[in-house]
Formats: sequence, C-alpha cells, structure tokens
Amino acid sequence: MLWLHIEAPFAVCRTFTAGWYRPTATFLTPSAAYGLVLNIAGIDSRLPEGAEGHDGKTPATLTAPNLPAMKLALGAPAVDRDGREIDFEDAFPRVQSVYQQLHNYPVGSSGKERAEACKGSKYNITPVRREFLTRLHAVIGIDADAGVLDRVRRGLAGEFARYGVPFLGDNNFLLDRADLLDAPRLAYWFAPVTEGGSGPRARTTRLTVRIDRADLSRTTSQLFAPTEKKAEQPPDNGWVEIAY
Repeated sequence: MLWLHIEAPFAVCRTFTAGWYRPTATFLTPSAAYGLVLNIAGIDSRLPEGAEGHDGKTPATLTAPNLPAMKLALGAPAVDRDGREIDFEDAFPRVQSVYQQLHNYPVGSSGKERAEACKGSKYNITPVRREFLTRLHAVIGIDADAGVLDRVRRGLAGEFARYGVPFLGDNNFLLDRADLLDAPRLAYWFAPVTEGGSGPRARTTRLTVRIDRADLSRTTSQLFAPTEKKAEQPPDNGWVEIAY
C-alpha cells in the first residue's frame, strides 16, 4: 500500500460535457486519481483508433484492456506541510468559472448566412462556461499488487519514460507536487453516501468511479461526502475498487 500527496494550482474532473456548460466535480474523482496513478507508473491506458482491439466504430481513443485493478482512497489533507491543522471548509478546492467563445462548424444549415463573411473560418460562435478547481490538495491511498506499487515508486523517481506528463483533467493543468508519504496523513476522507444515513452531509458531490469511453451508459459514478472529522486512516467504505 502507498500513500501519495498531490498539489495542483488548477484541476478539472468533468462530470459531463454539454455544448455550453462544462462542470467539474468538487474534488478529485476516483477515475481521475486512477488515471494519474497509471501515468506516474508509466502504464499507458490509451487504446487509439487503429490499435488492435479498437472497435473502429468509435471515433475516439478508448481505454486499453487488462489495466491493473486497484483500490483507492481519497482525502483532503487536514494538516499543512508545517503540521498546522486546516479547518474543514479550508481543506477543499474552490470551484471557479471561465467564460469562452466556442467556434465551430455547425451541423446542418444553421448559421450558413455567416459562412461567406468568415472566409472559411468557423462561423458558429457559442458562449461556453467552463468550471475548474483551484488549489487542489489531495491524499491518495493506493492498494494494488506489488508490481504496480513498485512502478509508482520508480515513476516518481524518474526511472523510466512515460507518455506525457501528469496532469489533472486538462493538459494545461499540471501538478505542482506529487510526494510519497511514509504514512497516511490526517485528512477528511471521502466515502460513499448510502441510503438510511444520518441526513444531508456537507460537501456531498458526485464522483466518477469508472469511465467507459466506448459506451457512456456503462460509466459509473456515485455520491460521496467527506468525513466531518479528520482521521489518519480512511473508513473501510472509503476504499473504492477500480477494475477494467
């Protein structure tokens, strides 16, 4: 088992993408943490078009088969690097918004009266709101087989090449730090929200657990909420299993 502490000034974990509104989960998702761990370990999770096993029907990069299974626990650190305790509300990233113009070629005849004036440029313009997270700090517990854990250690030490660099949801959103911890850090741990609980819980959010790029109906997500009290170990139900 390994414990990883990451810091990033910006991050995004898309829960869905509409044409004009692109929200983010309010914390690092298990699916994003899984992809980050694989990247650090130098395990390519991509199955591009034309590769063996790609159905050829989906015009997108799919998820490679036979990726390693693991259990992950996610928490917001409750102490800073100097050992000072962090209050509950200050432990979590903030959701921000940016507004942009989305330029595209529309489907059908919509907007065709602007095509000539644009002289070949994309002539449909739509305002888009994109959410993102700022000041993300997270502790990731990794429970996997010894070979995967060894690759994570070696990857952080820069012992082998890997595809690209670690990022969180957008290739402009790079990590500031990724450090191995000697032991789990005091944190507010995320755990699934179950029926028959004690009522509404602060900072409840829907987190994506497993993504299926070929069939989005098979993508899974679940409601999670952080523990209200800080603890050094995640609760038993805070461990989420991801397998492909």
